[in-house]
Amino acid sequence: MTKKEKIIKFALKEFAEKGFLAASTNTISKASKVSKGAIFYHFKNKENLYIECFKKIQGEYEKEFLKFYSKNPHLDFFEFLIKWSYKKIEIAKEKPEYLQFFKTVESIPESLKEKILKLNQEIYSKYIPFFFEKFEKLELKENMDKNFSFKITFEILEYLSKKYYYEFESNLEKIMEEIEKVIDIIKFGILK
Repeated sequence: MTKKEKIIKFALKEFAEKGFLAASTNTISKASKVSKGAIFYHFKNKENLYIECFKKIQGEYEKEFLKFYSKNPHLDFFEFLIKWSYKKIEIAKEKPEYLQFFKTVESIPESLKEKILKLNQEIYSKYIPFFFEKFEKLELKENMDKNFSFKITFEILEYLSKKYYYEFESNLEKIMEEIEKVIDIIKFGILK
């Protein structure tokens, strides 16, 4: 593991446990056994370190997504969404620090939040073609605009995914039942 990777590993843990404002580069330095100077050499400041931690987590999700996508070419759009939702929850259970880290985004300074949201949009835009490829294969009702239907469907499901992501620990079965009901409403509203 490189110095930079060690710093990110321990910084992610520190941010997840304490949030951005309370996280300490001194603690990160001690835990990673890397000098504070090395932290600032690699990341310049705490904000950049936080951003790199965010990128690390998103990179892990991206790897999992691409693996999941390649293993499930047979799933239609809606089946894929449901199974991918379960997979994201499985990842969060395996790596609870990722979930804790994402929860800290709500309390970061506005200037940093804007950067994170912009970065998140860039990351999500990479996934959209994969979902659209599956959506294009659906037979929609007559006069349904495919692009608009996809946009609305995707936005609704992304909203639900984000809403429930933080709550899955308490009531997974109820949450997935609700997501599946919403998917049925959308499916039967737009499909032939």
